[in-house]
Amino acid sequence: MRIGVLGFGTVASATVDSFVSNRDLIRSKTSTNIDVVRVATRTPARAEGRVPAGCEISDDCWDVVNDDSIDVVIELTGDVAFGKELILGALSSGKHVITANKALLARHGDEILAHAEKAARSVLFEGAVAVSIPIIKTLKESAAANRVSSIVGILNGTSNYVLSQMSEQGVDFADAVRDAQGKGYAEADPTLDVDGEDAAHKISLLAALAFGFPIDFDAVEFSGISDVELIDIEFAQRFGYQMKLIAHARLVEGRLDVGVEPTLVENRSMLAQVRGSMNGIALHGDLLGSAFLYGSGAGGVQTASAVLADVLELANRGSGGGPADLGFQRGKTTLPEYVPALDRTRAFYIRVQLDDRTGSLAEVGAVLAGAGVSVSVLHQDRSRDGVTDLIIATHTISTEQLGQVLPLLRNVAGPGHSVVVHPILDAEIAP
Repeated sequence: MRIGVLGFGTVASATVDSFVSNRDLIRSKTSTNIDVVRVATRTPARAEGRVPAGCEISDDCWDVVNDDSIDVVIELTGDVAFGKELILGALSSGKHVITANKALLARHGDEILAHAEKAARSVLFEGAVAVSIPIIKTLKESAAANRVSSIVGILNGTSNYVLSQMSEQGVDFADAVRDAQGKGYAEADPTLDVDGEDAAHKISLLAALAFGFPIDFDAVEFSGISDVELIDIEFAQRFGYQMKLIAHARLVEGRLDVGVEPTLVENRSMLAQVRGSMNGIALHGDLLGSAFLYGSGAGGVQTASAVLADVLELANRGSGGGPADLGFQRGKTTLPEYVPALDRTRAFYIRVQLDDRTGSLAEVGAVLAGAGVSVSVLHQDRSRDGVTDLIIATHTISTEQLGQVLPLLRNVAGPGHSVVVHPILDAEIAP
């Protein structure tokens, strides 16, 4: 099986390096002869001396895509638009594809699947999500006979590291991001990680695999951690919670609920124990029950491990491939609806900043009672310079109820005082 690699950045170079260092081991696990024969990169000098003997280096990715002698193209450019062109070109020319491009698959997976199906080729992407956790293969193979009801997880190592630093070291968001950048956990521009979009790409792919439908990425609501305040992390800890950027995909009475947002997680949950740059995923199926997977979510070598696992799968599978690879069930007559935002039901953490005056707590209580909102926690913190924080943890309510309550709470809080809201993760889906 002759392989061409597109790109030679962190992941691609680690993949080639790992293939070279573990070539004997890889070849011992298959009867198919595997060779990396071409690498294409805009900076060929980076690949010199690091590719296997006899491997050609080029500065044009189309040289690889159009090479009739190549069986498998590994696309690791990291570019959505160009990566899509290359993958479609490789499929059209009869090649299997391995990619770690989660943004591309989240936005264009259905179109890529159509081309793969037509060409009877495979598209594998274990390296696209939680790289050291075999969650793609778990959903495609180990849990394939299950009706999956929920996937909930921490899917972005950068955000989890930042929140962990804020929680454990008491630093603010900006300082935690700088620390993450210094350690190589965050890019110079960390926006894609901290705004929740990276996790949204990943949960979209997992939802498609779990539920068997293409996910409309535009219907996936996501928010990030840049507005999370240290004071709310501290209050969360005081009441037995950790703040995490949680990605969720659930089927609720036949409707899909997919999204990403900063969420309070009970300390007893295994997700609450996922610290630093690690990832954790909780999966629930009707046959397997609850399962929890944990591991590193990023890193060149870790991603290379997932990519090379896909190489071995192709080598041992033979020439077959096609629509099962992305998990989407094409041609379904009825796709599920998405849960409307106002219909979502959850418990919420609410922090109301108030002037420390007589009657303010009673006013808040009247607002909650008037909206039919019951609470599990109602705590007024000590006053600081005449201002106090009131912490509320609600029982399960709808987003519509929350929307009715918030303007009234802001009115009680008064000008210049904040009202902060974060959801609380349902303990039933967070082992």
